[in-house]
Amino acid sequence: MKNIFRESAYLSALVLVLFVVVSCEENFTDIESGVISNTKFSTGAVVLDLEINAINLESIVADNILSDVADNSGLPKLSNGARPPMDYWLGVYENANAKNLKASFVSQIGLAANLKNSEDVIDGDTIYNLDKVVLKIPYTAVATGVDADGFTTYRLDSILGNTSVSTALEVYRNPTYLNLINPSNPAKDNTFLSDFDYNETELLTETTGFSFTPEATDSIFTFDRIDRTLDVNNTTTVQDTLRVRNSQNIQIPFLAIPLDLSQMKTIFWDEFNGDNFSSSAKFQNYFRGIILRAKGTEGALVPFNLASLQISVDFLYSKTVLKEGEANEVIKDTYSFALGGIQNSIYEMGATPSVPANSFVVQGTAGISAGIKILGVNLSNLLPGDPFLEYADKDADSNNYLSLEELATIKDEATNEFVFLINDADLTFAVNSDLSTDSDVLPQGLHVYQNKANGNGGVSPTHLSDSYEETTFSGVLSTIDTESEAQGYTFKITDYISDLLDGSSTDFSPLVLKVYNATDNPTLTGFLNRNVLQYNWNPRAVVLFNENADNNAQVKISYTKKNN
Repeated sequence: MKNIFRESAYLSALVLVLFVVVSCEENFTDIESGVISNTKFSTGAVVLDLEINAINLESIVADNILSDVADNSGLPKLSNGARPPMDYWLGVYENANAKNLKASFVSQIGLAANLKNSEDVIDGDTIYNLDKVVLKIPYTAVATGVDADGFTTYRLDSILGNTSVSTALEVYRNPTYLNLINPSNPAKDNTFLSDFDYNETELLTETTGFSFTPEATDSIFTFDRIDRTLDVNNTTTVQDTLRVRNSQNIQIPFLAIPLDLSQMKTIFWDEFNGDNFSSSAKFQNYFRGIILRAKGTEGALVPFNLASLQISVDFLYSKTVLKEGEANEVIKDTYSFALGGIQNSIYEMGATPSVPANSFVVQGTAGISAGIKILGVNLSNLLPGDPFLEYADKDADSNNYLSLEELATIKDEATNEFVFLINDADLTFAVNSDLSTDSDVLPQGLHVYQNKANGNGGVSPTHLSDSYEETTFSGVLSTIDTESEAQGYTFKITDYISDLLDGSSTDFSPLVLKVYNATDNPTLTGFLNRNVLQYNWNPRAVVLFNENADNNAQVKISYTKKNN
């Protein structure tokens, strides 16, 4: 009896479900037919013209000083308290369609521990000798395999320019104290710009005219060291080698720059026991760091990660233990002064390039950005019957454009609602492939933001809400026309346009287009930062078509219009 009632209940429930489904299908059919027959709304698309102006950058913030993110004055901390990765470029980059770039950098160096150049011994004499001083900087390299001898092979990553020509380089002693605190306002951190003049005069390189050609096979530096096994006063040399190994104890390619032995002995070796080396603070004031200065007009541009622990000034020395009646014991060792502390990129930029009238350039580092003013709907370009022609009287300044401000006044008088509802808005820039022929050196991304008036006569670079509220914002280099395979950059700025036209926002300030840098991520630190940090260590450039080209820069919006 129990089972009969249960089966009956199941059957009743099934019938009820089927009834509801059929009823819903009938309702959906009614709704669908109502939508099809509804003529109160129509959809369409329209193009908004732009006005583009070059913004020539004189300098940018280029140091690694940590600051409060809120005041937009420096490199932010990540959520784990670390700095974002920062590239320091060294070398020369010639670009026919952008500013030529000469990139250098300055860095403090840390005080090595347990320094000594002599010692008291009971059994025999131990004599210290400085043999070689080398600044070693590992290349940014990617492992590609293993050779026949079992050694890891590499390729150097992200090098720009002409690697067949040597790049001239000089190393100087930095004369400027790199102060963390702003001298004019001790309550704030200091800032060093990319064009800061250090007035360096004390050259430290071993030979004048030093140059280098970056090679993935540069994993061994060979030098001469005096052989003191038989006689401590011997002048005969033997070959020795210097290598750099990563955390997995694998040899990696590096740049080795020999420094003047006599000069470094005077500055460092002979001062080990003095007051200048008694504490880190005194050492930083005594030796204020090194400047690697690219010279000349030819060569390549090479990125380096100065946070690498293997970057250091190495003092290669020997301890000769004299033993009567037998060969001396020679112990080879190294004091390493690691690069660290305050660091700053130095960008020497060439003249602003000339480009065709239908194009403009966007370049990273202290290069070129672009001001983007949205002129609006060009009434002259509309075909008869276009719905925007109905509102030509809204062209208050009679310039034949319906600007964003004027479009925002087009409302239904009865409801005071906006007549045009924005469904989608794309801001697109096409690459001029005739002047940007090498896709490997094009920026992989651009960034667009807004300069908002800050109330003090200046502007605050501010992210568009689309960049952090929508996943479709983009700006990544991609194919924008599948038929012609044209490349370009598209930003989806639907919220920005919608907010202006429906009155949610009243800030019609022009937009700014720049080469994307890692610090342009508004959530880089793990929380939202609406300010656009004024860093850029991306040296790439691209030539884009402007508003006068056939493949012109434009905003295209799709809309739904409420019909009368």
